[in-house]
Amino acid sequence: MDAVELLRNRVSAIGASSRTMMSEAADLDWGRPLFPGTSPLGLTFWHLPRAVDWIVNTSIRGCTEVVDDPAFGSLPDPEEFGFGTGLTPELAAQAAGAVQPAALISYSEAVHACADEWMSTLSADSLDERVPEFLDRQRMRAAYSTDEALAEVTHLADLSVAMLLSRPAMAHLLMHLGEIDVIMQLAR
Repeated sequence: MDAVELLRNRVSAIGASSRTMMSEAADLDWGRPLFPGTSPLGLTFWHLPRAVDWIVNTSIRGCTEVVDDPAFGSLPDPEEFGFGTGLTPELAAQAAGAVQPAALISYSEAVHACADEWMSTLSADSLDERVPEFLDRQRMRAAYSTDEALAEVTHLADLSVAMLLSRPAMAHLLMHLGEIDVIMQLAR
């Protein structure tokens, strides 16, 4: 398996795992934190595909995100909530309360299909390319360019395509999947 195939495989597997967990958590309260110091499940579940959509389509490719398709208009507004970083607890609760599991699963499927289709066009050499417009692309949405949101992503500015896929689209999401798994176990 070459590097591109490995990345495609892992990003796809994380998407599938997140959708499985969404289905398994359907009976839990998604709108409020289940334990002190945690985010509401709805926010974290929504953040998973939003982070992939944001990193692949806005940050790397500089193109329209899947979330802009009117079919996903019932999900939290990306113009207000970005991709779920740098939000106050009040905004986090508001976003979480707007997440509908069925719509989120459809959105996640669409995001991962889009990401996989694009990744299939990559070569091993293109993985080493840097994304020089990374911080400029955060201005594509006001919610991405708040001081709070930028503080969460500025460290990603000089990374290669491979590192951007490995960190926000994989490692970061695996951390959240582990967090969700623990919360789900404790909640039950």
